Amino acid sequence: MYYNNKRLALSIFWVLLGATLLGLSIAEILNDSVYSGMGGALMAIGILQIVRIVRYRKDEKYRENIDTEIKDERNVFLRMKSWAWTGYIVVLVEAIGSVIAMVLGQETIQLMLAYSVCLIIFVYWLVYIILSRKY
Repeated sequence: MYYNNKRLALSIFWVLLGATLLGLSIAEILNDSVYSGMGGALMAIGILQIVRIVRYRKDEKYRENIDTEIKDERNVFLRMKSWAWTGYIVVLVEAIGSVIAMVLGQETIQLMLAYSVCLIIFVYWLVYIILSRKY
């Protein structure tokens, strides 16, 4: 069962956390408007997830479609391939952005993009080492 009670509890937690942030923002305990927006978004996400879980539990055809979508080998392959392409694109865009920021004299942006590229490459290397020992 994909939508189990842990997922339901997590969704309820998101709704409660969002309501808390929204309430604290409205009561002006948290002064920044970011918290009210974040609270509203967390509440919306939690509510949508709860609706999905309830629908999954009550609608047999929907459950069958979701289970097929999750377990289908083609979808698993497409998800893995999408992450691989996303990784390549993000590294290249950040590297090019780092060079452009350097040319424009934006040292802080350049350093953040360069550090991000380094972090991604380090994590890739680390995961590669772990997976090469596992497989």
